[in-house]
Amino acid sequence: MGRWVSAVAWYGPKSGRLRELLAGVHALIAEHVGDDFRPYAPEQVHATLVALNGVRAGGAVVNECFLAHAGARREMDLPRVMDILARRFATPMRVRIGGFRPDQPAPFTSRGLHLSERTFSAQNQAFVLMGWPADSLAAAGRRAAAGRRAAASRLAGAGREPLDELRREMNAAGVLHRYHVRPGDVDNDLYLVVGHHGGAPAGAVARAVAAVRDQLAACPADLAIALADVTIVAADSPTLAPPLYVSGIPAPAAEVLALL
Repeated sequence: MGRWVSAVAWYGPKSGRLRELLAGVHALIAEHVGDDFRPYAPEQVHATLVALNGVRAGGAVVNECFLAHAGARREMDLPRVMDILARRFATPMRVRIGGFRPDQPAPFTSRGLHLSERTFSAQNQAFVLMGWPADSLAAAGRRAAAGRRAAASRLAGAGREPLDELRREMNAAGVLHRYHVRPGDVDNDLYLVVGHHGGAPAGAVARAVAAVRDQLAACPADLAIALADVTIVAADSPTLAPPLYVSGIPAPAAEVLALL
């Protein structure tokens, strides 16, 4: 893997409810994991929208995921990427993190799991927060109230999976989302890595996860992603720290391509 370049939300200084959320989550993890917790700096925490990693081939920069998963040499159209982001976030995207109890029906599942499980988890050594667009949650609630529960996690109808639709629209700009390996794959999850642990005991990790899930179930965070919250970030690490490049939207195509 070479350089990491991504379109992300909330990279940099935090304020308001998002700052409170991260501080509370960090404190709960540290309470149970102690010195084994390796928290991300608040400025480093971000929500990945779509990766823009590329490799040079024949004088062009082709999308790494298209090459790896589809065997296709698709040149990235970065001005179109910027246009898609600008249009999609011209109206802020409302997001909810938390509010799901394991003993209550979930509006839908994420990768086959109840949203209470997916809201916060330890994946390998990473602690991961996850949320979903409020429009998706509201649409699923209306379907359930009408007695028409979805058979799978995918919600039918335009505008009900805004993150997945954003990521799928990027295909037209020569960008394949890393979790769209098969044509029917859906990824409407918004995820934020908040830190890692350095080999903490499994019991301590499990207690930290349970504590954060309980807290989020009782006190969900309602947030929004406006265009001003979206940036292009490049780094030599998947953690995006330290950053080599940070730009708002639109980021000049020449500058981004020069990083790859």
